[in-house]
Amino acid sequence: MGFAALGGAPAVASASPQAVLGFGSRAIGMGGTGIAAGEGADVVYANPALLSAARATELTVGFLGASFDVRADGPGFRGPIDVAPLRATTLGAVVPLPFTGALARRVALGLGFVTPTDVVVRARILFPERAQVPLADRVQSVAVQGGLGVDVGHGVRVGAGFAALAALEGSVVVRTDASGRVGTEVRDTLVASYAPVFAASWESRDGRHRVGSVVRGPLVGRFDVVIRAEDLGSITIPPLHISGVAQYDPWQVGLEVARAEGPYRVAIGLTYSHWQDYPGPAEATVRCDDAPEGTSECAAPVPAPPRFVGVVSPRLGVERAFELEGGTSLKFRAGVAFEPSPAPAQRGRANLFDMHRTVVAAGWGAKLGALPLALDGFFQAQVLHARTHDKDPALGALEEGVVATRGLVLAAGLALTARLR
Repeated sequence: MGFAALGGAPAVASASPQAVLGFGSRAIGMGGTGIAAGEGADVVYANPALLSAARATELTVGFLGASFDVRADGPGFRGPIDVAPLRATTLGAVVPLPFTGALARRVALGLGFVTPTDVVVRARILFPERAQVPLADRVQSVAVQGGLGVDVGHGVRVGAGFAALAALEGSVVVRTDASGRVGTEVRDTLVASYAPVFAASWESRDGRHRVGSVVRGPLVGRFDVVIRAEDLGSITIPPLHISGVAQYDPWQVGLEVARAEGPYRVAIGLTYSHWQDYPGPAEATVRCDDAPEGTSECAAPVPAPPRFVGVVSPRLGVERAFELEGGTSLKFRAGVAFEPSPAPAQRGRANLFDMHRTVVAAGWGAKLGALPLALDGFFQAQVLHARTHDKDPALGALEEGVVATRGLVLAAGLALTARLR
């Protein structure tokens, strides 16, 4: 079981896989929409209020894969930046609660999971001058979301839930044993960080048109391994913290309008992401509370905050359904989105490279006859737009010159849904 990869000092900013690629084959195939047009297990992430529209228990299992080709060219940089591909299983469940009376057919629960096949959480620890790509490193973590949706009547639905990410805490103790040999004791603890989710929707009396909104709280997962030296005689070493922000999703507000019924379905939405509160990946290695008494410079320096900015992302998704003989149906989907980068151009020592992204997606769905099974697939391409970074030694850059970055992300997935009566 992989937990982390250590390679220097501060950790790269990370976030949940669904914040980068999306969650659910249908939603991803429609350009990441779903706040108003979503259905099934997809809405556990997109808008848990829509869970209340479920009329039967649904179980979904799928596979998601993504590859990253990101490049930096300029003084000190030549060619690809090493980024591991993602391979993950996805699970989803929607369960209408069997209430009677006024709550009958009005309340449902949902769960969703994204589980990388080779790690629980990966926090890359890199020196700030190393080339880093926050986008690519924001997918290597187990992610969980859950929600409850309630139909309150008159076309209004409300919902609430949570998002959770895996993070890691641990310690390494270095000490001398009775024989005088130096040994180590390593302990790791897997922890979780949580963020609240609140959502609502309103649909027209005929059910054809819907407006949806969602608010997601900030999701912050820290990576913290403390190295302590004990029983080393006259040698005194303060505890060393190999730590930082391993995962970070900013708080978000999303709004979407959709045609939610009929053979043609269309969704248009905007999502605001509040990156201004992102503190940066690094934390001090030596801290004042741990330093010996009388130490004047007790805390280790940390890089300056990255000064990210808030961004607004537009999305558009369409779906066309064909009803065939014998209860067979086919659906074809497409979508596009634009994700502005919150990161400024890297002019100083740090190299947290990030680029604006145009996301293009396509998908399909099929249901065969009376079988309670549906198969959905998608393909997604994210074009990381070329960007230049004018490095200035006066700002701490190691070399002067222009660094050009660009990239491409390709993702695909398949999911099978069983509908249980």
